[in-house]
Amino acid sequence: MAEVALVSCREYSLRTVKDNILEAAGLIGFDPACFRGARVALKPNLLSAVQPDSGVVTHPVFFRAVAEIVLDHGGKPVLIESPAVASLENAMHAAGYDPIVRELGIAVADIREVRRIACRSPKLFTYFDIAAAFFETDVIVNIPKFKTHNLTYITAAVKNLFGAVPGMRKAQMHMRFPGREEFSEMILDLYGAFLAGFEPPKRILHVLDAVVALEGEGPGSSGSPRHAGAIIVGEDALAVDYVAVQIAGLDSRLAPTVNSGFAREFGVASPDDIAVKGETIEAMRLEGFVPPRSPGMTAFLKRDLPRRIMKRLFVERPVPMEPSCTLCYQCQQICPAEAISPAGAGRKVPVFDYGRCIRCFCCQEVCPEGAITIRKAPMQWLLRCV
Repeated sequence: MAEVALVSCREYSLRTVKDNILEAAGLIGFDPACFRGARVALKPNLLSAVQPDSGVVTHPVFFRAVAEIVLDHGGKPVLIESPAVASLENAMHAAGYDPIVRELGIAVADIREVRRIACRSPKLFTYFDIAAAFFETDVIVNIPKFKTHNLTYITAAVKNLFGAVPGMRKAQMHMRFPGREEFSEMILDLYGAFLAGFEPPKRILHVLDAVVALEGEGPGSSGSPRHAGAIIVGEDALAVDYVAVQIAGLDSRLAPTVNSGFAREFGVASPDDIAVKGETIEAMRLEGFVPPRSPGMTAFLKRDLPRRIMKRLFVERPVPMEPSCTLCYQCQQICPAEAISPAGAGRKVPVFDYGRCIRCFCCQEVCPEGAITIRKAPMQWLLRCV
């Protein structure tokens, strides 16, 4: 049985957030005294260089609260994160992490150094190259943001570990596994590696920032911030993610990292194995939380008919929009299929080659202006009308 603490938190006040995290830890029997003398990895979600109130990144006050708890109990925190495109320095600056790191003396790991970690019961990957700094810590505190995700439906504790894979290697994995199910299985392989790939195994605590969540076309700036007023804490990432999906009123069957995760039996194997402490899900459930639109019929891409025709007729596509686009070309940098070119003469948006586009939606994910929308394919509009 996995215990998950669900506590109410109405605002990003440092004292309030800190007290609520400590309350949640106590509800599941997690003693912060285990931080004493330990090097503690802090893994927030710094997807890109965006402002803290965007709902895209772990809020700096939330991060600071976790860091102070570690320091208060004699631990040595180390920030470990790899944004999708932006440099870690730029992401930290935009999100307001710089003064926190300086004031508290938090070490920031060099994410360019990698080490190999083996998977537990892999389906797609037998090993991953992750930031070497994780191997040099004793405890890991995963500090994700609760968001919708156009590929995996939601992103929370399990998906946040993908940030352990440095930089553009993540885009390469999107290229290899463009479909929702296979990409999610790869993420679960990585989660299994974190559970069993360290020697000795590391204790991992997941502290989910859902004070403000992101709904709609997440996980980047195309989504919309939504006050959820919750902090969710647990030592089983699948259990934490399931509770988050439930308070959002979403369908966990559509979240493959949760649904397939139960089948993998890394920890909890079903909702019956989860005990919620603190607030009840019913009391915290949100009304009208907006899910992402379907990432498209990517299963069609595996069939024998010409891929260009299949994608153009049946699969949504990312479309850059004027005047929001600033031609920063972060979309071009992240695109694993190299399907995006600079704007031509007289154009104000990049050029997308939809024949090459694999519909991984990395471009929409990293766009700092929320300037990339998802447009339905012709056959999807027709089927909807019918």
